[in-house]
Amino acid sequence: MLRSCLLASLFLLSVVPVSAQEYPQRIVSMNLCTDQLLLLMVDKNRIASLSYFAGNPDYSALADMAAGIPPNRGQADEVMGFAPDLVLTSQFSATLAANLLERMDYKVHRLGFAASLEDVYTQIDEIAEVTGTQARAEILGAAIRQDIARQQEVLLPALQGKSAVFFASNGFTYGRASLQDSFIRSLGMRNIAAEAGISGPAMLSLEVLLAAAPDYIFIDPRSSFDTQLAHPMLQHPALASLSLHTRMVTLTDTYFQCAGPQIALAYAALAEQLNNEN
Repeated sequence: MLRSCLLASLFLLSVVPVSAQEYPQRIVSMNLCTDQLLLLMVDKNRIASLSYFAGNPDYSALADMAAGIPPNRGQADEVMGFAPDLVLTSQFSATLAANLLERMDYKVHRLGFAASLEDVYTQIDEIAEVTGTQARAEILGAAIRQDIARQQEVLLPALQGKSAVFFASNGFTYGRASLQDSFIRSLGMRNIAAEAGISGPAMLSLEVLLAAAPDYIFIDPRSSFDTQLAHPMLQHPALASLSLHTRMVTLTDTYFQCAGPQIALAYAALAEQLNNEN
């Protein structure tokens, strides 16, 4: 059920023909986010290599689709071995390799960090521009917007005016200028981390969390079982004081890592869990 919007998007994209001879035909991706956009938008025979994260379901929402595509670890020499006519990466990963490849006259395109829902659509269009898949980008963007709007209709009446926060066992959270913050605000809720002055990913103290007493705490499913950290905060006895007021909701980190239809799955997952609790 949670994968329905993603599967629908993939079906729609699969039936859209692409005339791409004037566009790159041997594309190498060195970043998980560009991996996933390539898998969604570009015919598989045009993908020469993906990052080694692409086939790992712990990181990639599209791991099954990466089967059969050679992986790379973001090293310049191995990327050159694939003879790419386009290399995709992010502004924040494999920078040394990307710089070296550019100096050797390889075409490198760097994708920024998706910090809002609008950034998701912008990045889809950006990849479409360099790969010649504008028709697929239009369909993909429309499908994501439609899936999110459908879930918002259900969620907004119940969540409008509530407070929420993303919180991990090590106290990690997301404030302003993050896709998580955009998700919270799109549901009419207040982000406790943003109200605490946090921008982007950062640490949120247990004291601030307890004082804010949010209505919802969003955690990655793995966090509730995390016993490897020196101070696993989600098992802290002080959090028991929030149990009568705060709901813990599991939303996997992969929903928010990259631009793509997986962000719509976060809304569906939240709606399903709240419906099951009612």
